[in-house]
Amino acid sequence: MPDRILLTGGTGFFGRRIADSLRAQGHTVVTPGRPDFNLMDAASTLRTLEQVKPDTVVHSAAHYGGLGICVAEPIQIFQRNVVMGVNLLDAASKVGVKKFMTIGSACSYAGAVNGDMKESDAWSGPLHPSVEAYGFTKKVMEVGMRAYQRGCNMIGQMPIVTNLYGEHDVFGEYRSHVAAALIKKFADAVIEKKKQVVCWGTGAPVREFIYVGDAADGVARLLASGHAEPLNMGTGIGTTIKELSEIVARLTRFEGEIVWDTTKPDGVMRKVLDVSKMQEVLDWRPPTSLEAGLAKTVKWYMENKAEADARN
Repeated sequence: MPDRILLTGGTGFFGRRIADSLRAQGHTVVTPGRPDFNLMDAASTLRTLEQVKPDTVVHSAAHYGGLGICVAEPIQIFQRNVVMGVNLLDAASKVGVKKFMTIGSACSYAGAVNGDMKESDAWSGPLHPSVEAYGFTKKVMEVGMRAYQRGCNMIGQMPIVTNLYGEHDVFGEYRSHVAAALIKKFADAVIEKKKQVVCWGTGAPVREFIYVGDAADGVARLLASGHAEPLNMGTGIGTTIKELSEIVARLTRFEGEIVWDTTKPDGVMRKVLDVSKMQEVLDWRPPTSLEAGLAKTVKWYMENKAEADARN
């Protein structure tokens, strides 16, 4: 049955695609924004939920970004995300919301997991220091949703999403993740006719990437299910940073040399989700290959470069 859904962050990179996927399923999706809807203010949050009267809340808004912002703003990342999440949980419980979904992150996994990361590894050890502030806010929300489920029967759901990429991403250096950062780096090199592009580390670390449209469809599928435990959401396919760089270079038509600055850190050597439970619960796998998704992203970026570069 179609729901009335309040979606936070509904105009952002991931949120706009979640809104599309939910509307395609027949749901009514409301995406309030500032200044009328301020998640940092408990009264504003409650007032908006009283006006919207949602059956379901999907919390996609977040203060986050790539490694640059995670290192530079740990206090803001921790404080804003916890306050926003707690205000929204409490307001949702007061207006009778039946289901509450928080978008989770692979950053919430322990920094040293042997093999691909399973849902059962979630509390297996400390988080990597570089993403600890952001990753732990997702753990706060996981515990918070369980508390509200026990206290007022509000069902909680959390897709643990791997690295996203796609159209409308943030490409500026400060907040971008690796795929968007590489697209900008190689596109700029082509425009400036550079002979070399320098990338950090050895290129050996393995990461996992999911196209934003696929991840949004996965969120909609999870919402329609009765699954109320955190669920990994990704492709389960590892790609080295070297392989990713070579694909992006080819798609942007960069014909120069890729130089690896091995004085820069590699970070965790492998970070890939085990998605066997996702495939079982949702009977689904993300359909877009990395090369096809990156091709869409590069095309959009080149057609909207000035606008994309201005977003930080």
